[in-house]
Amino acid sequence: MNLLNCRGPQRLKKSEQPLLNFAMGAALAVLAQTASAACTYQIDNEWSNGFVASIIIKNDTNATVNNWSVNWQYPNNRVTNSWNANVTGSNPYTATNMSWNGSIAAGQSVSFGFQGTKNGNTAERPQINGTLCSAAPVSSVASSSPVSSVRSSSSAAVVSSSRMSSSVALSSSSRPASSLAASSVPTGARNAITVRALGTTATESITLSVGGTEVQSWTLSTVMTNYTVETALLGDVVVTFANDDGGNADVRIDYVNVNGVTRQAEEQTENTGAWGNNRCGGGAPSEWLHCEGYINFGSVTGEPRSSSSVASSRSSVSSSSSTGAGSAGCGAPAKLTNGRRTISVNGLNREYVLDIPSNYNQNNPYKLVFGWHWRGGSANDVVGQGYYGMKSLSNNTAIFVAPDRAAGTDGWTNENGRDIAFLKSMLTQLKSSLCIDESRIFSTGWSYGGMMSFAVGRELPTTFRAIAPVSGAFLTPHVDSGSATAAWIAHGNNDTVVSQSSGAQARDAYLKANGCSNTTVPVQPSPCVEYQNCAVGKPVVWCSFNGGHSQPSFYSSGAWNFFNRF
Repeated sequence: MNLLNCRGPQRLKKSEQPLLNFAMGAALAVLAQTASAACTYQIDNEWSNGFVASIIIKNDTNATVNNWSVNWQYPNNRVTNSWNANVTGSNPYTATNMSWNGSIAAGQSVSFGFQGTKNGNTAERPQINGTLCSAAPVSSVASSSPVSSVRSSSSAAVVSSSRMSSSVALSSSSRPASSLAASSVPTGARNAITVRALGTTATESITLSVGGTEVQSWTLSTVMTNYTVETALLGDVVVTFANDDGGNADVRIDYVNVNGVTRQAEEQTENTGAWGNNRCGGGAPSEWLHCEGYINFGSVTGEPRSSSSVASSRSSVSSSSSTGAGSAGCGAPAKLTNGRRTISVNGLNREYVLDIPSNYNQNNPYKLVFGWHWRGGSANDVVGQGYYGMKSLSNNTAIFVAPDRAAGTDGWTNENGRDIAFLKSMLTQLKSSLCIDESRIFSTGWSYGGMMSFAVGRELPTTFRAIAPVSGAFLTPHVDSGSATAAWIAHGNNDTVVSQSSGAQARDAYLKANGCSNTTVPVQPSPCVEYQNCAVGKPVVWCSFNGGHSQPSFYSSGAWNFFNRF
């Protein structure tokens, strides 16, 4: 998207955007702790026995900070792997900077992530200490408070949690106060809210409010990231952007998920931060907040406001949609069930195995992951491996597909394009029969499965968001589109079946198509590196591991975490 075209030459100044601060009557007791607002611990995703979390470190001083470290400890949770930091210890843990992210300019932030285990309870939120974590006290909610976290602008022990800070900028079309009054009364239940968003410059922050009460603020990454919090408040779920620099700072809100129900940003009609018709808040509903303003996602206890028309609105979404909107199958009961399916493609019967989450929600667009088998293998082999170990990591957020090779072949030969035609037919059937997130379709596989994934990424780059081939090469015939998609690639350095040099040639083709430079930085899991300066949204990660024609131990978590970046 050309952001300049979205702004127009007469973009409103901040001083022209009205501000309205809501004041509510009830106050909550807040306990001041010796920790810094500069260090933020957030849970990005969690499931029954595990979680993914990140720590954001912001330099609130007036000078560049070189080299940083943080430490934390859990009562019960444990860290299993990490990325973008050197994490040592076995609880307590210490994280120090990598060689490439140790310098933090004044006002800037860095972040790192990790995966861990838990025992069925809510993922723990520990106290963080470190070189930048004691610059100022920060307030956290006392044990009797129903809100999981409240940010305070002072070190006072008692603040009004129902006060909307001055950062919550509302336009002249803001909701009347009567719609917020009494709506922020705690329900006693814990409501999980996830905001999926990115910032264009890594300087943007957003604030989540429920019923007019600020719940939490986050500084945004430049890649799509899930920001999750729990709250017992009632009322409208509102995401606000209020630190526009008048130029390059912009926010893209993909969706808000409330208790498992996804509400797409572009379907919410109350958006005062969109730019259109030469004014803020004008034009059609949008994912973008180009101006200071907010998007209202409706009541925390209600369904998405567009649910009554979701089927008709989905039907107009094309297969190359990048807006995050669901497929034509959304809003209607599933037309397919788990198990082996047969589909006729150009007169040939082809088969695949389908795995739909047990708690499938027809209004929630799901990731779609294709797992291609190896030479001489079958769909059942991929199923037996748990879709390369990714199903157990998905926490019911994805639909998995394991296709079978054509009869009489040993793999993905794509003779006369029949395997790509098979794939296109599956996509058509799946998107019309199930609720698929068309902007998050992925491909993975080992050996011949890696070769098919390489081919898929080159021939269908507008359909597939990312691929994760292992021990593959450009041996599956395909029509090269000239462009490519994001790629996470692993290959053993002693592979005598498919040489690593063949895999590197395929990697290099992706680097060229994605506009990447030759500079790399180490990323987790080790020994992976990520190439720099790639086109926005098209990163390339290369993992050269010690081994032969095999699947590395980090395949499942490494590839799944890569898919979760989008």
